Amino acid sequence: MSYEDLFREFSKRIEEYRALGVNPFSLATGCAVKVDLLTVLYPAIRSIKGELERLGMSIAPRRDADIFQGSIDGFTVSREIYRNEDDVDQERLRKLSPERAIVLAQVYQRIADNPDSLAKVVKAIYSRVAQASPGIVIGKGHSIVTADPKAQFMIFDYIKVRDSNKDRLVVGNNDTIQIIDPAEDPGSMRQTAVALGNSLNDLYTLGAWRNTIVIPVIDSPSKDLRRRIEDNVNRYAEALGARVVRAPQPDAGSLLMGATVFAETDRKPPFFYDEVSPGMEILVTRPIGELASINVYMMCMLDREIAEELKRQYGIGVDRLLEIKEGIIDKMARPNIEVAKAIEKRLPHLEEEFDPERHIAVTTDVTGPGIYVIKELAELSRASIRIDRIPLLSPELSEFATKNYIIPNATSGTNGATVIIAGKRVIDDIEAELRERGEEPIRIGRVISKGEARVLAPSTIRKYISAKAYLKEFELYEA
Repeated sequence: MSYEDLFREFSKRIEEYRALGVNPFSLATGCAVKVDLLTVLYPAIRSIKGELERLGMSIAPRRDADIFQGSIDGFTVSREIYRNEDDVDQERLRKLSPERAIVLAQVYQRIADNPDSLAKVVKAIYSRVAQASPGIVIGKGHSIVTADPKAQFMIFDYIKVRDSNKDRLVVGNNDTIQIIDPAEDPGSMRQTAVALGNSLNDLYTLGAWRNTIVIPVIDSPSKDLRRRIEDNVNRYAEALGARVVRAPQPDAGSLLMGATVFAETDRKPPFFYDEVSPGMEILVTRPIGELASINVYMMCMLDREIAEELKRQYGIGVDRLLEIKEGIIDKMARPNIEVAKAIEKRLPHLEEEFDPERHIAVTTDVTGPGIYVIKELAELSRASIRIDRIPLLSPELSEFATKNYIIPNATSGTNGATVIIAGKRVIDDIEAELRERGEEPIRIGRVISKGEARVLAPSTIRKYISAKAYLKEFELYEA
């Protein structure tokens, strides 16, 4: 297909978005829509955490998902949506008396760019919630950015546990995105599949997949598009054997798709950070860096000179670029449930002790932060880790995206791979099993010592990350 043909298709799609009242160029793809963790979100939360704790609210440490004792039928979820602190009905909240909440915050771009501004907005609403519900735990928060100031809101999915089943744990999460590929129909099954897969991925990373519940988050500028996304959610959930539970929606007229999800497990979650020891190996369940290809494709459709530069530098023409992008989106639309099942088999039962010869020590979802998650694991484990290779879906497109400042971290993705740390025997077993199931596991490094959180990375990482805030977290060595 020629550039002109692709450009015509792309332009037609852009007009379809505009007819819906949506500017697709204001929508970030996938997890690129997240509020920046290092420079904005973490500093904002640190600045208000003490005051919220004095009001009785606890904010759980950054983990892939919320976890609490109980069964999938032993708790209720009540959704409240706030646009400002005055929307918090404290009387109703006192009657609900929730123990926990999973929060989705969609924040206007100018606020999301500044930790002080973000802290002010979060503190105003969280304080009202804490006053009415002392002791509440914010088990998981997800923050995304909108270009529309009228589309700013927070969804609180309040959890009330009725039956604390001691033989089970419930794992919960919210992940929500605006769109994955602006070159594709916003109501396509692939868009919804990537969004829901991304929500579930944090449960799958912890080996939780049984008795899944999906509580959708859907917003749309048109009723027809909303209905199509809802139909997609139902089909996706049915294929997984999951149950869909309806809840209030933001109705801000913007484009949004995702879900709060829950699943049940009878295994201990892979949080054995103290058990991480020298010699353990690190495996990713497939190559990473999904978002680079989509963003490079968009930029090439917006500017023919960029497409010509890509061809000149890397020999990748628009036909090949389209092929790579489509292949990567197909991978992203596939749920990582086989990874979840493989992890579950290698976790201790709730009454069992961790055994380094049989069990996985630690996992996490690569998705949003990309390769930076290794630094987070090093800090939690107080371990020094050496990365031997950075396994990218398309090293050429990730390098091009970095060199041309198209995205700051070309290792990031959506519904991406899982990182697993375990002893060699366990890694051998899981690698063989995942290959049998059609996955592409890759060993990327190993733990070299304990006591100090360091990550040694090949200097080639500079080709894939331009953001200095992330780069400075690695000690680079010449490969």
